[in-house]
Parts: sequence; C-alpha cells; structure tokens
Amino acid sequence: MNILNFYAEELNIVKRYRFLPALLAGTCLYALVSVSLGKDGLWALRQMKEQKRLLSTRTEQIQGIYNSLDLERTALEHDGDVIAAFARKLGFVEPGEKLVKLNGLASEDEFLYNAGTPLKAGKIDFVPEWFCKASAILLSLVVYLFLLMKDLSSGEISFRRRPSFTSESFVHGVPVYDLPQV
Repeated sequence: MNILNFYAEELNIVKRYRFLPALLAGTCLYALVSVSLGKDGLWALRQMKEQKRLLSTRTEQIQGIYNSLDLERTALEHDGDVIAAFARKLGFVEPGEKLVKLNGLASEDEFLYNAGTPLKAGKIDFVPEWFCKASAILLSLVVYLFLLMKDLSSGEISFRRRPSFTSESFVHGVPVYDLPQV
C-alpha cells in the first residue's frame, strides 16, 4: 500500500508542475531564436563581418592611392627631372625650347585622382527582441495546453466533483477520513 501511495503522490507532483516542460520548451525556443537571429546573434554577426571585410578592402585601396600621391608629392618637391616632366605635361617649356602641338591626339593634361565612391556601413538585419519573447511565450502556452488536453483525454485530470467519501471510508458505520499525518 505504501508503494501505491508513493506513486500516487509522485503523479500529483508531476501534475502540479505540468507547466515546467512548457517553460523549458519556451526558454529553449527563445534562446535558439535570440542566439541565431537576434540583434547580437549569428546572423547579425555574419553581416557585420562581411561589412568589415568590404570596409577593410576599401581602406586598403585608399591607402594605396594615398601612398602613390605621397610618393608623387615627394618627387615633385625634390626631384628636378620630375618637376620638369610635370611642367611639360602642363604645357610649360624651358627657355629656348620650341613647343610643337599635334592636332588630333588626345592630351594627357587631366590629372584626376579617383578615390571611389564613399562606402558606409549598412543596416544590419535581425529579428527584434519582442518577436523572440513572443514566440517563446506562444510556444510555452501551446505546449502547456497540449499537456493539459492530453491529461484531460487520458482521464488523469477531471473537472467533475469527486465524492468526499466512499463506501470504503466507513468502518462499521463510523466515517474514516484520510488526513495527512503530521
């Protein structure tokens, strides 16, 4: 009889804490959605890494342009031959030289240094926190209702009123109450 009481008591504890599997399922879903699709999740991290790669590539290109311009500036400040060649490109001549212009040839007097278009960090897509929490709460409610309906259909839970005593509760006309012992 003690073993039956023990199992009956265990069953009551399981029924009493029926909401725990539902909370566990909701918590697992929240963690999964938040870690994979949330603001600081894996999806957002992958997007930020791609943007970092693009910005780093662009920074290296701009650094190369800067280095060539710095080299050209240094040469124009200190090397006479480079200064003379640059002056000739601009149309200057030394005293005593004769300038010959040829028609029909494209001139190279345009010095355009294109650093490209500005590249800014883009917007990172992610699932908002309220969606993660709402989906977790919804799953918890669905699991809880599923477990409740399962217990109702199996007859483990009933909303019918049970009699407070049965025919076994009487011993020779005296009612016997099943009270917890202290």
